[in-house]
Amino acid sequence: MKIENTDFSFDESLKYLDELVVQLKDVSEIPVCNTLTDEDLPLRTVVAINCTAMCIKVNNKSVKDGKVKEYILHAAMNLIIKILASSKTIKHLHLQADGGLLAIFDTPMKKDVEEIINLSAQVRSINEVVLKKFHIMDLAAQVVTVGIDYGPVTCYCAGTSLDEYYLVGQSIETAKLLSSATQDCVNISNNIYINLPEDMTTKLFTSHGFVKNMKYYYSPLINIRMRKWVAEQG
Repeated sequence: MKIENTDFSFDESLKYLDELVVQLKDVSEIPVCNTLTDEDLPLRTVVAINCTAMCIKVNNKSVKDGKVKEYILHAAMNLIIKILASSKTIKHLHLQADGGLLAIFDTPMKKDVEEIINLSAQVRSINEVVLKKFHIMDLAAQVVTVGIDYGPVTCYCAGTSLDEYYLVGQSIETAKLLSSATQDCVNISNNIYINLPEDMTTKLFTSHGFVKNMKYYYSPLINIRMRKWVAEQG
């Protein structure tokens, strides 16, 4: 997917959601997410790098109306992509076969890893904003789970289409595994945990033991401004 770094605006996101709510009332078709394309693939050679892998899964729990379900999923995914694209360290963003999003970040400095944690809080919180905009009071109706790991990734392009563009590596597999761990939370590997400042680890994250013999930590991270907006809606 082609990535263009843009500033993420919460206010603009609210306007975007207002437009979608109007569309839901006025049209019968589900809008196509035109952010996901295979144009201008950025990678043409094999590269092995240490980076941060983030896997995001959006799971619908209880929304029964098919059209509303598709709209809120579409809105959440589009805004999550915008949030991720606002990072100056993001290098690759792929929609996975299971519907999850895989993001790869170039994070050579510890402060870069901290930024990824802040992004994950926004990713989870924007989902709550979407639910509120569509007048869904149960914030557990659709949940976002994030898995994050740091380690080597090998990237290569075997052709000229998205289907022939590959990202492989243990950190990707670990991030995917963690995105299915503690639901509705940000789950991080020990590799991420040890690179965060102590005040962040002790205050925000709790050890959850092991998943497939791998130690990990979890937190129901939220973005304060977005959570405040959600609370103000009643």
